[in-house]
Amino acid sequence: MNFVDFHCHLDFKDFDGNRKEIVEECFNSGFAKLVTVADPYEEGSYDRTIETLQYNENVFCMAAAHPHNADRYTVEIEKGILKFIEKNSAAGYGEAGLDFHYNFSTPDNQVRVFKRQIAIADELALPLIIHSRKAEKAVIHALEQAQFFKPVVFHCYTGSKGDAEEILKRGYYISISGIVTFKNAEFLREIVKIIPPDRMFTETDSPYLSPVPFRGKTNTPLRVTLVAEKVAEIKGIPLEQLNRCVNENFERITGQQM
Repeated sequence: MNFVDFHCHLDFKDFDGNRKEIVEECFNSGFAKLVTVADPYEEGSYDRTIETLQYNENVFCMAAAHPHNADRYTVEIEKGILKFIEKNSAAGYGEAGLDFHYNFSTPDNQVRVFKRQIAIADELALPLIIHSRKAEKAVIHALEQAQFFKPVVFHCYTGSKGDAEEILKRGYYISISGIVTFKNAEFLREIVKIIPPDRMFTETDSPYLSPVPFRGKTNTPLRVTLVAEKVAEIKGIPLEQLNRCVNENFERITGQQM
């Protein structure tokens, strides 16, 4: 069925012992692409991500400085990200952005580091993958200030419908996670209705956000099937059509041939 999980965290220790089996099961069950995110601040993350890339040629990666860690951003962290991206199959640069919900790092540092991440993505000519919580307007403003014209994907979107409209107006993409299946996520289902299939991605953000009926359990990329099924249902289109569009979107923004 050519499923795409555009954003997961297979470097997490939750997957120690069955990382290879999960990847193999994904592609044996009809996956087309899998994108796993490395964490520059987590010891061993790069090694575990590189290991995962070796399991299938259609596993890709990304890395960047997450806004949660902006207070700890250093030259060494940046050098590590650049080295990792240069040597591996990067589908994008991310996740980078702003998080004014948790504010684990100061807003000023988040903005400063995000501006640097935008510049790096531009220099590397990579799509920029955005983490945004209660910060969509500030993210859009930073992108416009930087005149960033490469593809932009707002991962695991949870913002407002109005901000989604602004994101789409600017030609950006929106990625939908298992939240779309949650009982209290009618707001997100309404947003899905306005996202054209050619501007959409599906993801799990695993091990987080396991979709219904597995909510509360460790998520895996395999459950992107439930995300895609729900999105196709909301859009009123065949699942095959949705997956084809997501694959075409992947190829369009990354230049990777299907």
